[in-house]
Amino acid sequence: MPERSSSATRSGRSAPRTEASPSPSAAEGGPTRRRLRRERADLLETRILDAAVEEFAEHGFAGARIERVSAAAGTVDRMLYYYYGNKERLYQAVLGKIYEDMINAQSEFVLPADPVEGMRQLVLHSWEHYQSHPNLVRLLMNENLLRGRHVRESVQLERTTLPLVQTVETLLASGQAQGVFRRDLSSEHVLMTIMSLGFFYVSNQYTCSAWLGADLMGRTRRSAWGRHICETVLAMLAPQDAEDETERAAKPEAKDQARPRRKPAAAIRKK
Repeated sequence: MPERSSSATRSGRSAPRTEASPSPSAAEGGPTRRRLRRERADLLETRILDAAVEEFAEHGFAGARIERVSAAAGTVDRMLYYYYGNKERLYQAVLGKIYEDMINAQSEFVLPADPVEGMRQLVLHSWEHYQSHPNLVRLLMNENLLRGRHVRESVQLERTTLPLVQTVETLLASGQAQGVFRRDLSSEHVLMTIMSLGFFYVSNQYTCSAWLGADLMGRTRRSAWGRHICETVLAMLAPQDAEDETERAAKPEAKDQARPRRKPAAAIRKK
């Protein structure tokens, strides 16, 4: 009988239900095994991506090697193929990561009420990101050498919209409505001016430092260049004295007013 009772208990058919004591991890709110496996997988994928960013930034797409990425990540080549399939998809994931980091940084920007001060802070915020993310600049330079092939082929990057685009549009429209920014400037030109002045400085730091005989990435010079970008952008945005020359030239009545009127011939003969 005792043996039958024991067997029934294991089968769960006739044994009375008793509350099982929870495992220590569940009772204390600790992670389950599945969660721990997921966390370890996420950490490994993060290590792989971080190592891949360094590898592609240093050697470009053609020169990058899977074995160096796996060694730097502390894993084996097989895991890289497990997560990404091939080298091209890994490279696209790297581009996705740097864009995600840039989007997150731009999303953190708090828009001031004053459009002039907002544009100044936005310029400095963008400039700081270029300085603190040199691999972003190197990877984008490499992708442009490849004519943007991988950006176009990536579904993730194809749908990417930078918050900086909307922020510039909002600031420009606000400044134009208040009369503190010119009305004949497009947000695209303002955006490209901000990005190019920061990107060029970092991307060409080595050749320009050699030509000028100075370290352009020293703190003093970097701070001075940030102020220069602000002054350049704000000077470009500043309204002219009365009316933009382009708008004045486009109005026929303005031309007529500017041209001196001739007296009628009859009046001249009477004199």
